Amino acid sequence: MSLSALLRWPLWCWLLILPGLALGDASVKPKSAGTGGRVLFETGFERFEGYDPALDLVDALGRGQNGWMAVGHGGNGLLTNLTSDFTGQYAYIGYQGPTNRDTSVNLFRPFQFVPDTNALPVVVFQVTFSLRDDSPSAAAADDFRWSVYTPDDHRLFTLDCHGPGQSINYALDDSKGFIGAGYQFEYGVVYELEITMSFGRNRWSASLNGTPVAYELPLSTRLAHPSLGSVDAVWAANPKGTWNDNYMLFDDYRIVAYPPNAVAPLMELAGLDDRGRPRIRIWGEPAVRYRIQSSNDLQTWVDRDTAVATAPEGLATWTDPQPTATRFYRAIALP
Repeated sequence: MSLSALLRWPLWCWLLILPGLALGDASVKPKSAGTGGRVLFETGFERFEGYDPALDLVDALGRGQNGWMAVGHGGNGLLTNLTSDFTGQYAYIGYQGPTNRDTSVNLFRPFQFVPDTNALPVVVFQVTFSLRDDSPSAAAADDFRWSVYTPDDHRLFTLDCHGPGQSINYALDDSKGFIGAGYQFEYGVVYELEITMSFGRNRWSASLNGTPVAYELPLSTRLAHPSLGSVDAVWAANPKGTWNDNYMLFDDYRIVAYPPNAVAPLMELAGLDDRGRPRIRIWGEPAVRYRIQSSNDLQTWVDRDTAVATAPEGLATWTDPQPTATRFYRAIALP
């Protein structure tokens, strides 16, 4: 499924369009909108933050700007106003491969966060990125990834843009390798990535430009209580083991921890009952109340009911007693 085709829909909220039914998420704002969040780290890579575009973000000797670090060394640095898609200064990884035998390069800004599963159980990572290839060749293209690690370097999961085939994939920490998400990326397109991690429920989801590409997956299959150490930009050599001149631009890198009711839930169709009424699942945070609304035109929204997410899954279910031919739904977290 092409991501670009889905993005023709108005994406003030992500929509799952089904015959006679549409589901929307909670709000006209990004899913991470809310109050009471704690910023763990954020940067726009600007000069006033102390970033020097004349230097690598992390150089060959491991010297990084503003606390950034690297595992492996390859092309990376800062650019300024070289494309109209990004403003000010922004970072890149790729283009010039390592001269040693590294098969991947990680750039990351380490921190240590032990989630409070009562007060701040949800962490949201946001970044703007775009993949570029000066001499496109599907067979020779590299992979670019966003990987989440604990402070002791245990990789929890990865969201991968696979150069050959331009597919989007994910990998968990279960040693089963990469699994296709069913979507493709396009070179030159600017994507807003948002990864929502619920440490209380051990689940993560990801969206690109508002379209969900990974949905309610295990945060860890091995750790009972993982903590958060970094979210890495990763450049991996193509399957032939050689490096190419494609690269990833990224900017507006932000990681924020939120209270349970500050992050919008995910919604999915659970099927129809024997009378043809839609059953809806709302994946939120345990004990949070959600107001369910419906609309026939995406303009006027009507309050229908409230539902409470149960522990430990954070799941609420609801059946519409009065469905129509086409209806849109959304759920809003209540204080």
